[in-house]
Amino acid sequence: MAVMDVRCPDCHGLNVVKYGVQPNGKQRYLCQDAHCTRRIFIVRPAVGESGLARLPVEMRRVIERALAGGDVEETARELRLPATTVAEVFQVLARFAAPPAGVASRSSRGLRRRAAG
Repeated sequence: MAVMDVRCPDCHGLNVVKYGVQPNGKQRYLCQDAHCTRRIFIVRPAVGESGLARLPVEMRRVIERALAGGDVEETARELRLPATTVAEVFQVLARFAAPPAGVASRSSRGLRRRAAG
């Protein structure tokens, strides 16, 4: 049996007790330090080296293909996944990608407008 010291994420105190369970089954904890601003929290498990460690195998494959330059239809066909699922993953990845060279991001366009006006 493993023993784990549960610390409050705000005050890092050890004065913590179990405080019920979330509807999804995760354990809730209550910090009993008087000066702590956070009272109830859930312990999140540590992620491995890459954030992909907790993703399902299929999603990792979709992400690898997207980063390699694959397209939605080809990836969906090869991995035997619905094209809508693959497209959703591609859209999420596009939010984090840098814009192509020569294309201004939304924030830089707004800064230019304010400076010109």
